[in-house]
Amino acid sequence: MNTKVVEMKEWDFTILEGYELPDNNARQMAKLLTNNGIIEILELKNDIHIKSNYYVGRIKIGDLQINIRPKLEGLPLYHLMKYTYGLRDLAFLSRAEYNIDKFSFFDLLIFELYIEANDLFLRGINRDYILKEDSLQSPRGRIDIDKLCSQGGVIEAKLPCRYFDRDENNILNQILLAGLKLSLDLVVDRELKIYVNRLCKIFSESIDDIILTRDSLQYARNSMNRLTERYAGALEIINILYESQGIKLKNNSTKVNLQGYYFDMNAFFERLVHKLLMDYFKEKEYVVKSQHSMYNMFAYAPGFNPLHRKPPTPRPDFAIMKDGKVVKLLDAKYRDLWEKSLPTHMLYQLAIYAVSGMGDNTSTILYPSMDDTAVVQKIDIKDPIKDTKIAEVILQPINLNKVAMAIGEGKNIWH
Repeated sequence: MNTKVVEMKEWDFTILEGYELPDNNARQMAKLLTNNGIIEILELKNDIHIKSNYYVGRIKIGDLQINIRPKLEGLPLYHLMKYTYGLRDLAFLSRAEYNIDKFSFFDLLIFELYIEANDLFLRGINRDYILKEDSLQSPRGRIDIDKLCSQGGVIEAKLPCRYFDRDENNILNQILLAGLKLSLDLVVDRELKIYVNRLCKIFSESIDDIILTRDSLQYARNSMNRLTERYAGALEIINILYESQGIKLKNNSTKVNLQGYYFDMNAFFERLVHKLLMDYFKEKEYVVKSQHSMYNMFAYAPGFNPLHRKPPTPRPDFAIMKDGKVVKLLDAKYRDLWEKSLPTHMLYQLAIYAVSGMGDNTSTILYPSMDDTAVVQKIDIKDPIKDTKIAEVILQPINLNKVAMAIGEGKNIWH
């Protein structure tokens, strides 16, 4: 079966004329992807309409492979990724050996995982103290008196001992190996795949294979301490790679595995903005609060809630607080509002924030742009009777190229 490959960008649209999905399984997967908002695939009589959004990656449906790439790629995206996830700057020497500008987003993640894992190996991977009990010719630790008595004294040229041995076959290294093996299934660049495979073979000599799951990942994270915090970057990347392979169904914990992988650039951008805000306000008398709940803004009228439903609670992505009070409400959306117009539903949401009485009667939406001409836009919210301004919505661009350049050059992003 020949694979039909479609190349797209984020927020893109294409039509496949004269093509139809091969079977019902493919149609069910297309419906699942559409219903979960990952990509919109609409099968008509004589063609297929495909509409991407803020998810990027590679998805295969039957004989159809859809590759969705972010607008920002290569080294700039690599700088943003390292900054956002707090990864250590280990690759300043290694980058010259690879053509990072040609890497896909997932190859960039896998490249960083390889660099992190290789650094852990070179510096010495974590070894835990494991309690062991054995009969030894050269005693170690403490002689097990109880066992010695139960066997009737010394009956051979060995003594039963209880001792601790340092063992590298622990959960952190097992997850690291599982993550490297997972990346072998996802990596595209052949040279990078060779390096990852070589490192897998080295780790496999002394570390057991385990099945990578959410529970095992969480167990590894919970086992970390100040001596093993250098594993944090690798575990972060492994978690991203693991979660990219399947769809967690809405209102359900079930995960449907994909033939491919995808990544939520909107969540990535929101995390980037949070890091930028935290760095900006860290030396000021302000606090950045994520997912601020605006309680009591909506309430069912007394006696008119027969189904006993909870009222909706607006949650702006960020609230800037001072002395316990909100001074500014902000949202972050991965949609270029300089290139594309502000959707009506986003405007209504921002308008609710602005007129809520919290802050300064404004709400700001932060969005990514790569256009150097992009500037602030403002929308007045007016009283239609008095024709007076009551609040304001601000559209603030963040130039990702400039932010990435400042990070790469080690400069202060805010100057």
